[in-house]
Amino acid sequence: MGKYHPGFADSQPNGESFAVSEWDTVNAVADRICFGVADVCISRHKSSSDHAGWFDAHADEFTRSNPKSAQETETVNLIIRDAAEVDLPAIIQIYNSTVPTRMVTAELEPTTVEARLQWFREHSPEQYPFWVAESDGRVIGWLDFKRFLPRCAYRGTAEISVYVDENFRGRSVGQRLLQHAITRAPSLGITALVGLIFGQNQPSLKLFERLGFERWAFLPGVAQLDGVQRDLVMLGQHCPPRCSAGPVSGPVSVETTSNVNTPQARGYKESLSLMHTLMQYRHEPIHSELLKIRDKYSMLHLDVLILIYHFAKICSGNILEIGAFLGGATIAAAFGVRDSGDNKKLLAIEPGGSVKHKRLGTRNILRDLERNLARQRVSKIVNLIKGRSFDAATIRAVHGTLGRDKIGLLILDADAAKRRDIECYRNRFADDCWMVIDDYYGADSNEKITPSRADVDALVEAGLLKPLGFYGWSTWVGRWRGGAGYR
Repeated sequence: MGKYHPGFADSQPNGESFAVSEWDTVNAVADRICFGVADVCISRHKSSSDHAGWFDAHADEFTRSNPKSAQETETVNLIIRDAAEVDLPAIIQIYNSTVPTRMVTAELEPTTVEARLQWFREHSPEQYPFWVAESDGRVIGWLDFKRFLPRCAYRGTAEISVYVDENFRGRSVGQRLLQHAITRAPSLGITALVGLIFGQNQPSLKLFERLGFERWAFLPGVAQLDGVQRDLVMLGQHCPPRCSAGPVSGPVSVETTSNVNTPQARGYKESLSLMHTLMQYRHEPIHSELLKIRDKYSMLHLDVLILIYHFAKICSGNILEIGAFLGGATIAAAFGVRDSGDNKKLLAIEPGGSVKHKRLGTRNILRDLERNLARQRVSKIVNLIKGRSFDAATIRAVHGTLGRDKIGLLILDADAAKRRDIECYRNRFADDCWMVIDDYYGADSNEKITPSRADVDALVEAGLLKPLGFYGWSTWVGRWRGGAGYR
């Protein structure tokens, strides 16, 4: 695995692997990272008061006695997305695999998810993001931004760190993460990227220089590893000014989007990030899987099913679906739970009945729903609750199944009473709960559209829902902002 950072590294004897490290600039202890060929490893040097050198080093590339196979050097199909807490075990596993090598980090013992949770929560998608590279549902690398120095004058400068799973080094994963960071930096309000690399790590230095970094400083013998002095080279790159051209149309002004700290600007950036994530999924195998599900079981647009899959996979809470129908969205969410590797609860409420429809007509919704879940082998993932969402028995069943757990994703595709259903379960929503609400747009002949839109708009106006976009034919996507202040 490798860690990226505009920094320094130690080249290995065979020239294939190298280590890079990041430096915190103040009372720093040098860290090392390794990367292979196209991948870079970066590690941060933390001050002595900053968690005992968690970022002293970041990644390690093991020296190979045999050349890599064609499969091992093949470019990986991956998506780069915002990390979620559910990704932390994989993130920590990638980091911890470098500890025993004594090649990468000054950390002597592996860390834990619990120990790194607060560090993870210090990141934010709109300013200092934390990204993961994912391939076939597996996290294979990550990159994060951090504040360079605490003084206000340095707020436009950021350090970046990258780790790559040891099984995916040499396949451009780290390089693509770093290129993504360079591309996105201006939109984050970052004016300069910096990194530190051990002076002996010529492969790492060359890689960063190829991507536009320059040598800004040389610090001789400032770090010691097992009694060996290490020189550090500071590499940096100035970022172009943020684009001043606002969206073609919409409620967000150029002035608003230029201030990354306004709620509107943050929502605008999150919307763009969501659209970017959706485009990346179109090149993943899950796209074709969900296309088949959509054709067989769902009236929702494919893009909406993909987002439901994504939210179910990354959300930190459980999932509640109101109006499962034949199971299209249910199956998409179940696939997301499956691929998250986490033991999340997926609750689906469906009252049953019959529907006349050219493609998806059914005489018995519940019978066909259970059959479809079984066919897709997700019956054990789904807690099916038969009844109307607003009935007291249904509400008790939901609360009983959830226990003390919160809802991290709400899928609302039942009748027109959106606000009623939200009222029934609002006290179980996690802060920033993802919300997927269908029937927001559509033909005038659809009797659910007008009341549904009125309910959603009223909640947005009250500051309880945060809109992030409209997808497919009629689906509203956003987040819950009610919290304890909901009335």
